[in-house]
Amino acid sequence: METLSLPMLVDHLRRLLGLSYRDLANLAEIPAPSNIREWVRGLPSRLSSERQRRVLAAVGIESRTGALCPGIHRWRMTGETLRLLPSLLETFSAPHATLSLARPQKEQGLFARSALLLSWDDVRVILLSDGTPETEPASLVRHIPGAVPTARETLLSGEEMTLLEDPALSPERLDALMRQGSQTTGAWTFERLFERLWAEGIEPAEAARRLGF
Repeated sequence: METLSLPMLVDHLRRLLGLSYRDLANLAEIPAPSNIREWVRGLPSRLSSERQRRVLAAVGIESRTGALCPGIHRWRMTGETLRLLPSLLETFSAPHATLSLARPQKEQGLFARSALLLSWDDVRVILLSDGTPETEPASLVRHIPGAVPTARETLLSGEEMTLLEDPALSPERLDALMRQGSQTTGAWTFERLFERLWAEGIEPAEAARRLGF
């Protein structure tokens, strides 16, 4: 597994947060985005220690420990950022995280706004799908080091699902949502069946062939 340097770690998180270098520079109050870009590329003199501290805080890293800050982190999964996930979680010692799946109570298509929650210590990471099959939870689990597929799912109302992206949501409220929501039995449904087929890369025609159709 790739060992990430601090600048590379910052750049991975920048991409998972959906930030451009300019966005990150604005958050860290740094006039020139190019300074961050060049620091990431291996020119440490481009950022002073104080500016590095502000960049780390902007992407959710504690400057003292190099760990994720306590609280909720929201990472947006796309086909491009998916490959960044394993090394990032290894760096943050997250293989022992607890996995939970949040689904809307009323499905709106096969891949409707579900999210995967990783919890360890006082850190919560919400992995938000972009709606494509490869970033749905059944697929995401395969990119999490040490994880095994989990049947534990929580059904949330539309309003509760919206809360997952609310910056004001606290870890305590998030944990309560996941405890109080309706728990599924783990029984298969057509939606879950199709998710798993996509996750395993099995085309419908291949599934039909295996079943003798």
